[in-house]
Amino acid sequence: GCQRDTVGCIVEKKGHYLLALKQNQPDLLNDVSCGFRARPPESVCEGWEYDHGRYETRKCSIIKAKDAVPEENMNSRPGLRTPVKVKASGMIKDRESREIRYYISDEEGMNASCFNAPVRGHWGIENQLYRYLDVTFREDACRAGKGHAAENLSTMRKLALQIIKEQPDKLSLKNAGLMRLTTLSI
Repeated sequence: GCQRDTVGCIVEKKGHYLLALKQNQPDLLNDVSCGFRARPPESVCEGWEYDHGRYETRKCSIIKAKDAVPEENMNSRPGLRTPVKVKASGMIKDRESREIRYYISDEEGMNASCFNAPVRGHWGIENQLYRYLDVTFREDACRAGKGHAAENLSTMRKLALQIIKEQPDKLSLKNAGLMRLTTLSI
C-alpha cells in the first residue's frame, strides 16, 4: 500500500491517502518511528471500545513529516505531510495484547482524532475480509505456490466471495459458498 507508484497515482488523481506502514518499507518505517521518539506529538487522541468481550484502547498521535522524515523519503512519497502512530492495547478475558502501528498521510492541518476512525475502519475491513476468505474458502490451508497461482486463486476467491455476499438468501457465507460450489459441480 505504501509503494511509491501507488502514492503517486493517488496524488495525481487528486485523491488523499492514509496508508499503513509495514516491514516492506523499512527505511520509511524506521524514519517515522524514530520521529515519534524524537519529537512530541502535534496532536493526540485517546479512545476505547468494548465489544464482544474485548476491551481495547487506542492512542493516536500525529507529527509533521518534515520534522521526522529525511528529504529523500519525503520526495519519494508525493504529498507526504503527516505520519500517524496508533498504540493499541486490548484485553480478551485474561489475555492482553499490545501493538504499535504506523501510517502515512497527505492530509495536513488536522488533529489526531481525524485519523483514529479511518485507521480503526481499515483494520476492521482487513480482518473481516481475511476471516471470511479463510472460513469460506480455507485460504490459509492453500499451499499453491507455483508461478502466479497464489495471486490468481486469491483474486478468484475474492470475486467468488463478492458474488456470494450479493445473494439474497440468509445462509452464512460459509454455507452459501459450499452450496454454490456444490451447485456448480453438479
